[in-house]
Amino acid sequence: MNNKPERYQSRDEIEEAVKCLGIDRTGFHEYSKTDYQKVINHFYFAFVDHEAKKNIDLKYCWLNFRTELKQTAIFFEGSGLNFADMIRGVKDNMKYDWNKKLFLILDDGWVYEGYIDEMISVMTETGGMTGDFYIVSPQYDRFAAYCEDGDSMAYYEK
Repeated sequence: MNNKPERYQSRDEIEEAVKCLGIDRTGFHEYSKTDYQKVINHFYFAFVDHEAKKNIDLKYCWLNFRTELKQTAIFFEGSGLNFADMIRGVKDNMKYDWNKKLFLILDDGWVYEGYIDEMISVMTETGGMTGDFYIVSPQYDRFAAYCEDGDSMAYYEK
């Protein structure tokens, strides 16, 4: 890994998947580094109980989601689904206009923007090697949360 910090592993996994799949960068790309923190802050303050988790940290933030969020579905790998099934299930379980882009936020702080089909392809190709992640509407009114420890995917709405 050329002495890169550990947090670069997930970014490298995604970049390798994008290249391998020939994904068009207009359909899925790393979000502007100067605006990463804005997206992370919006996500955090929209969905995380910041009284319980005072520091903006994406690791394990799913333990402190706001209680008023409506969980619309949850799937576990042990229930017969694998990682790829759970990722593909986003389109079936999250209500959204799929002709619009979404954010993909990784728990180590990387932020991507893209269309759901490209996002599903890239994340399926990584095979879950990116840790926890969140697929978030830019209106910050709904999201899918993948928990690596629990091998699960849950969907939430405001």
